[in-house]
Parts: sequence; C-alpha cells; structure tokens
Amino acid sequence: MKVTTPSDCGNAPRLLIVADIAQHWAAGDAEVLEAWLTEDAQWTVIGGETVTGRTEAARQRPPADPQRLDIISVITHGRLASCDGVLDDGERRIAFSHVLRFAGTTKTAKVAEIRSYLIELTGPTS
Repeated sequence: MKVTTPSDCGNAPRLLIVADIAQHWAAGDAEVLEAWLTEDAQWTVIGGETVTGRTEAARQRPPADPQRLDIISVITHGRLASCDGVLDDGERRIAFSHVLRFAGTTKTAKVAEIRSYLIELTGPTS
C-alpha cells in the first residue's frame, strides 16, 4: 500500500503515532494496533458498531482493502488527536476521520477511545 502523510508529521512524537495508527488500521495490522490500545479501549464507527476491549478494537478494519492511503492532516492537543484522509482501493475511495482520546498526555500513553467517520466518495478515483 502506498502511503502519503503531511510534511509536518515529524514535528512532534504524537503526530507520528497518530499517523502510524491510521496506517496500521488501513493495513489491517491488528497486532500493532493492539499494542497502542488500553485494555478497555473502545472503537466506534459512527453509524456502525462500538467494540470494547483491546483485542476487539484492534480488529477494526476499513471497508476496503486500500492500495493507497493519503493522510491529509494530523492534529494533536493534550489527550486528544485526530487525523483524516482518503483510502483508495482502485475502484472506491473512502474518506475517513479518526478522533482519538489517549489515556494520558505522555508520548507513551495508550489510546483509550477512537471514533471513526467513514464516507464513500463518488466520482473519479484519480
């Protein structure tokens, strides 16, 4: 999968962490995601389901198997963070936005909650 990230993603450790979480979510890499989640983490897909628990939350997958992931922006502030972008599987494009709440403010704090918004885009895929 080809991944693009904003050029300012290297300015703070948490920016890199959030971009990394988005990338591993897009790739379906539950093992890496699980390491970043608290034991009682919750992941809600708006309009879909909420799952609770590290293992269950780490199994969240995008609705497509992307060939390309474009992360448009990553924002962090204290315990909160968000990132948005577009997944492209060659036939469909899905815009996403993840809102994350970390268990603490340190760079090693784990993620306690994620809310994901997913919208299938219409029009050309290029």
